Amino acid sequence: RVYNMVFVALLSAFVPAFDPAFVPAFVPHAAPFAGLLPASARASAVVAKAAKRKATAGKRKPAKPAAFDLKKAMLVAMRAHQDLWRLDPQRECSRDVYVRADGGSRFFFAGKAVGAAGRCDAVSAVLLQKRAILEHARLLHPELEQMHRLSRPLQLWAAPADSEVSVARKVQALESLEGARLSRAMREDADAGATLAGFDPDQPESDGRAGFSVRLPEDGVPVAPLEVRFASSVAEAEAMAAQEQEAMAAQ
Repeated sequence: RVYNMVFVALLSAFVPAFDPAFVPAFVPHAAPFAGLLPASARASAVVAKAAKRKATAGKRKPAKPAAFDLKKAMLVAMRAHQDLWRLDPQRECSRDVYVRADGGSRFFFAGKAVGAAGRCDAVSAVLLQKRAILEHARLLHPELEQMHRLSRPLQLWAAPADSEVSVARKVQALESLEGARLSRAMREDADAGATLAGFDPDQPESDGRAGFSVRLPEDGVPVAPLEVRFASSVAEAEAMAAQEQEAMAAQ
């Protein structure tokens, strides 16, 4: 203990602003003798500790962003679609949405997007809902999920509203949205809670099969239309088949 007292006294003589809290790290029994330090040294130590506590108290770990809830996002998008779809009778703010894996030749139909007339154009309506659309497409089409797990980027493509038949017949081209960008004002309005866009997701077939898809060149432009005729009923389909058989027999 005598040694400790001498050590503290000598240290305080050479280091006037010495922090007494620093002493126990070197001398286990030195804490009771911290009062031997000059008053100026003790005052400096108190101020330093208070500043350190204040600085530490002001630091808060940033809150983690909430996990994306696809089910909740899709319910909101579907309700918005029901309301906004009726307000766009000319379908100027509406698009059919397709998803393709980068470098792939198959375009998968994901659903229909619509923007608020006069406030959100069709392309922006798709971009505002990009995450929900891509995640839904991955669930709907297993091939897209596989490509995603292989780190293949997924791309958004669009076609005029209600053009599935034309796309299937390869008379309607698809438009890439890779270069499209949202305006800052549009993003701010959406973040503030404004209802600017809605989405009607495509659903699996009744037998569990994935939805519609089409093979096209990389630019989404069909080379030649398919010679396809569509029947609106079983009777019409049977009549068409009979006509084709007669035509083949006549050749």
